[in-house]
Amino acid sequence: MEWLRGGSMGQRVPAEGWKISQVVSLLNMERRDITRSCYADRRRGGAGILQPADGSWGRRSYSVEDIGWLYLVKLQHEAGFSLPEIATRMDTSVGVEGLCDLLRAVEDRAAEEFDELQAKRERARVLRYALEGSARRAQESLEQYLNDRLGAETVGMLRFLIARPMAPDVDGAPQFQFGVQDCMRLRQVLDEPGMDLAIDLWAGPGSYERLVEAAVGWTGA
Repeated sequence: MEWLRGGSMGQRVPAEGWKISQVVSLLNMERRDITRSCYADRRRGGAGILQPADGSWGRRSYSVEDIGWLYLVKLQHEAGFSLPEIATRMDTSVGVEGLCDLLRAVEDRAAEEFDELQAKRERARVLRYALEGSARRAQESLEQYLNDRLGAETVGMLRFLIARPMAPDVDGAPQFQFGVQDCMRLRQVLDEPGMDLAIDLWAGPGSYERLVEAAVGWTGA
């Protein structure tokens, strides 16, 4: 295969596209599914979902766009749809712009699922830290968890705020001796998956909720 140099960073791109064996490896997709997706004769098992630009029998190669469509085929196939069903659901005539919209939707859904999985993992870890060992060591174990996850400095700020999160100053806003960047960091911490359970088990019932309420008035020095 010949290679062409292109792009602003001088990366090399294949002049003739990718072979089916390479696509199988890149997408972890069954060779038969790739072949059927690109074979138009449905009487012989083809699904006719897409037609690669280079359709030479025995020498077919796949472009980046082809690989993008095949990736969507793989995801729908894994979701339980047959290739003929996918052929009726997927309109490859929308071109690259439509393909990018579909890939962006996949990206957004995956991000949501990732956040949910991360929250499940962190809540399980927090509960394990709280339950392993004696009850007297639970708070110590949870503080170690928070130190490992957030760093000792951030945990120190949380400890200070939990002790007096709603104490007002002369202007009626919570007293705060941290900078603007610290305020932003603390708000970010409160939004992290599983942090609600971690803070409540570490500092007592309602601690996380009080911090969230106090965060509304955090401005920093």
